[in-house]
Amino acid sequence: MTATAPDLPVADRLRAQHGAALTLGEDCDLPDDLVVEIDPGAHLTIGDRVSIRRGSTIQVHRGATVAIGHDVAIGEHTFISAMAGIRLGDGAALSNMVDLHDHNHRERSAVNVPTGQLVPWASGFEAAPIIIEPGAVLSNKVTVTGGVRIGANSLVGANAVVSRSIAPDTVAAGVPATARRHFAGAPVPAREDRRTLTVGFFGTSIMEHLEAFNTQMTTQANLPEVGSKVTVEGWHQRGWVHRLALSLRAARPYVTFDVRNHGEGGATSRDVATLVEADRATDGVDYDLVFLGCGINDVWRRFQGRLSEAVDIGEYTRHLNTMLEQLTGCSRQVVVISETPFGPIEAPETVAEMNAELARYNEAARQAAATHGTLFLDVWTPFTAAARHLPADDEKDGDEAGGVWSDGVHLTELGDTVLLQQVERLLAEHRIVDKLLDYPLLERDLALRAYGPLFARFRPANA
Repeated sequence: MTATAPDLPVADRLRAQHGAALTLGEDCDLPDDLVVEIDPGAHLTIGDRVSIRRGSTIQVHRGATVAIGHDVAIGEHTFISAMAGIRLGDGAALSNMVDLHDHNHRERSAVNVPTGQLVPWASGFEAAPIIIEPGAVLSNKVTVTGGVRIGANSLVGANAVVSRSIAPDTVAAGVPATARRHFAGAPVPAREDRRTLTVGFFGTSIMEHLEAFNTQMTTQANLPEVGSKVTVEGWHQRGWVHRLALSLRAARPYVTFDVRNHGEGGATSRDVATLVEADRATDGVDYDLVFLGCGINDVWRRFQGRLSEAVDIGEYTRHLNTMLEQLTGCSRQVVVISETPFGPIEAPETVAEMNAELARYNEAARQAAATHGTLFLDVWTPFTAAARHLPADDEKDGDEAGGVWSDGVHLTELGDTVLLQQVERLLAEHRIVDKLLDYPLLERDLALRAYGPLFARFRPANA
């Protein structure tokens, strides 16, 4: 009798056939015609009490991983094929004829097929993980493409094509699948490997926005007595960047936002370029989303008479292009944000001259963003409109909100809110965060290296 003889129990036959490349749990219900293909360097993990119905196939290509959790149900004629990695969380269910492919052919471009070879695989493949979280259910004939994460408890309707990630506790349907409604999901185990988005900010004090703090002042239940004194214990970064971080976390509590604010008070484009260079040299983190803004101090220093620190528009443009070359190389999405105008810090005619000059720098930023294929956010117009209609602090009446500037350059809470609204509008209009939640497709070997850590615990230590 050979190791693959058909009269062996299915589990024993698979163990004999695949050896250490297969980790198979207990009490699984597997059909006699289950096809399992595991290439060299690949690994398949199947948990306890997994049920797979007839006609199904699992392919784990070279170096890839498929990890099926405990108590997973897989229906008839389902096809699972991985070149990077596919993971099904505990209690997930795939109905009949579901298709999970974490890869696709790359385009037949001259770069990918320099010899023009006419075979289907000549262009190579690109891949990104598919993660289906615990308790998610995919109905009949659902197709899931590479890079997608389907949240815990979610229900995907029949015949849907899931090409974008789906939040937990969501009913989704259609081609492409979109959220139809959300519900209060049942409890599930702690989320595995929460999706993390890294967001960077490079700019001036308008991004840095330092605020002094004392622990007692931030504790509602232990505020100091009126008339007492407190000591500044340190500085927080606040302003519109802090508010945006809170807004992102509140809107998507199932995602970890790693926010890195590199704003620096008084920085010119010369200084911000140094910050970007230092970040690439010492940190080396890859960003999902980056905001870049500078120029106000480049202009202001000249009008302050600090000519050695002032940066003319030619040098400013060079710095901006250098930063964009660096940031687009390590970021999935870059947003160049315009500077806000100057308020009443000098005589009106001087402020008008300063703003005319700053507008030239903003236009240069717009052009640089277009050259590098990044988004440009113009906050000048809405900020100016708000400033025109809102009274300054010394003009407000009673509890009426003051103006948008605290000193003609730095912003009040109201000014920060104007910026926040514009940034949130841009993110929503372009569906930036939703798109960033997908894992980017990478060339097959790059995908194996980049996404390997997501699947390391499902593979033997020596694999």
